[in-house]
Amino acid sequence: MTLTTLTMTRAHDEAMGDEPSMPDRPRRRSFTADYKLAILDEYDRCTGDGDKGALLRQEGLYTSHIGGGQLATGG
Repeated sequence: MTLTTLTMTRAHDEAMGDEPSMPDRPRRRSFTADYKLAILDEYDRCTGDGDKGALLRQEGLYTSHIGGGQLATGG
């Protein structure tokens, strides 16, 4: 037995509701000046193998944030 297209459309619309729901657009993270300086200072103090990577993982950051991105300071 097959359902007609109209029946399937009605079933879909009833299951999904009238208005399509879209998730909220994600917000880009922003960092305070104090946070940036603290992380850059701690990053510069890392000396052991894997210390810098461990710090970045702990903070949820990437090397692009440090080198030329959001946390890099001018000058």
